[in-house]
Amino acid sequence: MTFISAVLFATPLLFAQSQQKGWHEAKNITANFKAVSSLSDIEVFSAPNMIMLKVNQPTEVRIFTILGKLVSSQYLEPGVFQYHLDAHGIYLIKTEQSSCKIAV
Repeated sequence: MTFISAVLFATPLLFAQSQQKGWHEAKNITANFKAVSSLSDIEVFSAPNMIMLKVNQPTEVRIFTILGKLVSSQYLEPGVFQYHLDAHGIYLIKTEQSSCKIAV
């Protein structure tokens, strides 16, 4: 196998691994994220196809589509997390104490 064909076959695999579902810990909130809401237990930020949360206390975070379909439900410890979405749209972020609407 030549070097070029090895790169062509490996690239989609590397891209797929970087776009895995679920919450992933992030180091910090980058400049391309827009602040959406600051609630008692979380801060919500958005960017194209991405939601970022700063969680202040351990809490369950659920993401729903505007039609009410559950996208994700996960218990998060305090920290900064990001979630990759497949589609643009309006989503609802719900925790044990609060909820907000976000356009992504």
